[in-house]
Amino acid sequence: MSAIFKTHIIPNLKLDALEASETKGLQQVLEILEATDTDVYKNIKNNSDFSGITADFTTQVAQQIYFHPKRYANTTEGIAFVTAWLPLLDEGIYPDEKSVNKLVEFLTFNLGYFQSEAFSETIAQQLFQVLKILVKSPSEAALPIVQFIIQGIFDIRDVLSSEYLIQNCLKHNLFSGTYAVKQDNGTISTFPFTIDSNFINYFFEGNWELFIHKFHQLLPVGRVYEKSAYDIITPWFSNDLAAFYEANPNSALTAIEALKERLIWADAQSDTLLHLTTTEGNYPLMQALANKKWDSGDVLLFNTRDKSLPKQQQDAGYINFLDWLIADGGANLNSEAFKDYGIKILSENTANNLPIECIPFWFQIAHPQTGFKNHSETFNTLFSKLFLEDDRFGLLPTMRLKGKDVQVTGAFVIRTIAQSHSNVLLWFERLQNEGLKNPLNQFLIRAFCDAGEALLELFTAEEQENLQRLLLNLAYATRDASAIIKAKNIPLIAETLSFLCVESGNFTRVNEIWALKDLEANATDICNQFARKHYINENRPLTLNTIQAFFNYLGDYYYSLTKEAVWVPEALTTQGTRIAQYFNLHNEDVGFFIHRLVDRVLSFHKRCKSKETTNPIFKSISADIEVFLTDFLGKLNNEKLHLNTITKLYEYSNSDDSRFSSNDVLYDQIESYSQFVLETEASESEDTTEQDAEDTQESESAEEGSVDTVSTSKIDINAIEVNQHYVEALLTNIETYKTAGCETELLDYFNTHIKDLKTWLTNDKTGLEMRFSQTLYMTLLDTDLAPGTALETYGNLSKNVFVHLVKGSNLATSYAMGLKTIAKSGAYSDPLANALLQVADQLNA
Repeated sequence: MSAIFKTHIIPNLKLDALEASETKGLQQVLEILEATDTDVYKNIKNNSDFSGITADFTTQVAQQIYFHPKRYANTTEGIAFVTAWLPLLDEGIYPDEKSVNKLVEFLTFNLGYFQSEAFSETIAQQLFQVLKILVKSPSEAALPIVQFIIQGIFDIRDVLSSEYLIQNCLKHNLFSGTYAVKQDNGTISTFPFTIDSNFINYFFEGNWELFIHKFHQLLPVGRVYEKSAYDIITPWFSNDLAAFYEANPNSALTAIEALKERLIWADAQSDTLLHLTTTEGNYPLMQALANKKWDSGDVLLFNTRDKSLPKQQQDAGYINFLDWLIADGGANLNSEAFKDYGIKILSENTANNLPIECIPFWFQIAHPQTGFKNHSETFNTLFSKLFLEDDRFGLLPTMRLKGKDVQVTGAFVIRTIAQSHSNVLLWFERLQNEGLKNPLNQFLIRAFCDAGEALLELFTAEEQENLQRLLLNLAYATRDASAIIKAKNIPLIAETLSFLCVESGNFTRVNEIWALKDLEANATDICNQFARKHYINENRPLTLNTIQAFFNYLGDYYYSLTKEAVWVPEALTTQGTRIAQYFNLHNEDVGFFIHRLVDRVLSFHKRCKSKETTNPIFKSISADIEVFLTDFLGKLNNEKLHLNTITKLYEYSNSDDSRFSSNDVLYDQIESYSQFVLETEASESEDTTEQDAEDTQESESAEEGSVDTVSTSKIDINAIEVNQHYVEALLTNIETYKTAGCETELLDYFNTHIKDLKTWLTNDKTGLEMRFSQTLYMTLLDTDLAPGTALETYGNLSKNVFVHLVKGSNLATSYAMGLKTIAKSGAYSDPLANALLQVADQLNA
């Protein structure tokens, strides 16, 4: 028993004013206090009969025990008196409201003393144990104690006392569970610690504004890195508090400002308040943040946004963030807020959370000519991760626009984000020097590819041509780009160019695009399909150039073992009838051209036949050639073939090498043509026969390439100059050297004047440039001109002209790749294969 009770309380108990039930209650109090040896207890024990009586701890009993104002006159004695309550409180015997109010007065007056060194930790522990029991008690004693503590916490006029109460509340966990309130009818009601109308009524006079004002004042107060009142109040947050902020946007704004001060002065996060939600799931403080002009503190707050925050409420925040970044000429890009928090807003994100406005912002910040050069690398790194690395859902990302998820399209980028296609081309042209490694170029490539056929509507014909040039330049300037970047972007460039290059006849451009397959293996299928669409297109009329291309590329297909010009088999097996019909409708004499065609396919048929036992590929090629000849000769009018062509077909068909005899249809067709020509020739004049014989001699000498009628047998070397006559004479000699002899002096002259020849061919409009390159290309593969042969000098001169004409052109890479493939095929001897590799290296140097 405490000395206070023994000396001052128990001796003064008045039993005569108590009912029997109250006396019994008092008896239990004395027993709990271990005061059974006192006169009062003995008196009760000896003079009372409590049979059938229940103890009643009434207000009168409570006041006799707890209401002793004189004990508070001395601080030490008052504390001893209060801590002596513990045994009674532990048994659920609580003071009445009057006694608790007197206790509150004592506590309020002595808050300063409690913080002094004179107040021991042991006594403090006991005092707060008393307060904790009272706070949690289901009695009228609870509310006054809770009111005292909450008022003390919110009273920042005495910061030290407020902080003292806060730390002890946290230490002793005073506010978990519920608090009790005595109602007007005398009943006790309990309420959870939550900020609702009851909380406001009992602790803030029913005034929400008063609570909000005090709460906002309290938020920034506290010790750095330590818990504060915010940690006490956080569990009390409720939908009701969120509803108040939603209905009072100005209060939400002041809360935001208070939170920013808290972050600055207390260096403490306040995520729970920031992410407060209404019953409907709205975030009123985040909504207020989205609707204001930002400063650096707002960036910090937005960086702590709840991952569950609805996208509609995030959208405006991202827009505000972008506006903040470029405000004042981009001054905020150099701020600590951007470095510490702004970068996280983008880097710890996905594209489908961001507004579509990020794309023009990226172009504005990261383009090398917009004045933000120091920040280009930062934003290129951020946005390449967001927009380029994650392509599981397509080439372009899904983003946010006007409160909805939208799939970004190339047409949208060009029309809306760039505002006009001229801007896109201007951006793209100025980005050329950055190369394919620049993420802006990669993104534009994706946008162009995604736009597809819409490019033909978005750009004029002139702009389309400009875009083709820009894309090709970018594709070929890939030295600084990684293999991964090439693998992703070269195919996209090729596909985009396939949409842009739709006009027929421009085979120079077609071959430039087709050659992109040599830059990146992933683009091979796209490029081959593109070339096939141009060279084999039923919807476009045939031309002599197109037909010539079919059979020029037969060599590439053969020497690469079917790796190059993969559409050649389709041309052979599907275009025979169509080509025959083309020649049938041709009014001019096309016999010479047909002879070249037949001569070429027979030469490759013969080569395939000689090798088909060692490699089934050659058997397949020879079979395709026979299909072509069958279809072609089956529909070609008899009069279109010259005698020399029929003779060649007949002789080859009946030779041991051809084995055409296994193809009865083709054999019968050739026999039929032969019979027709013999009958026709019998009735023709001797002059015509002589002319045909001359044509036969000329055509048989042209195993590769085309044959013109320019004679090279009598050339005055002193009269040579670079003009059409001598250029055609040289071309004819290269094509017919086996029978006409080598005009080495003529070839040597053009080696000496190679620059003039190149200039002349560039300006030529008759198509000789491509024919010249292709003819020279075939000399490289001619075993009669190989190193170590009698005609090696003529071969070397031809090779030198080829390298100078082709090097630096758009076809150089394609030719180089073809030569490497052929050299490694095993079809040629080592000296010739090494020579081919040397030429390939010269073209790539």
